[in-house]
Amino acid sequence: MTRLEDRLAETLLRQVQGLTARQAVLRLLDGGLIDLKSCERMAIREEVFRLQQQGIPRCEAFEIAADRFCCSYEKARNAFYNPSKL
Repeated sequence: MTRLEDRLAETLLRQVQGLTARQAVLRLLDGGLIDLKSCERMAIREEVFRLQQQGIPRCEAFEIAADRFCCSYEKARNAFYNPSKL
């Protein structure tokens, strides 16, 4: 982590100090301080993995995830194969 990232993390921590985890996330979302595109990719990827663990084939899992996230099959597929850096 760079010095700038460390300072920014400290600033964010001060913004959510004393809040529950859910309240903290909601405050950061409300402030536009969380990358929604990255969160969406991660959520779609997790959904596909979860569906596969239930025995659903990957291509069908893409279709189901796309429906649940109101996006195209291609977007769900892209989110799965091109995960964001965590």
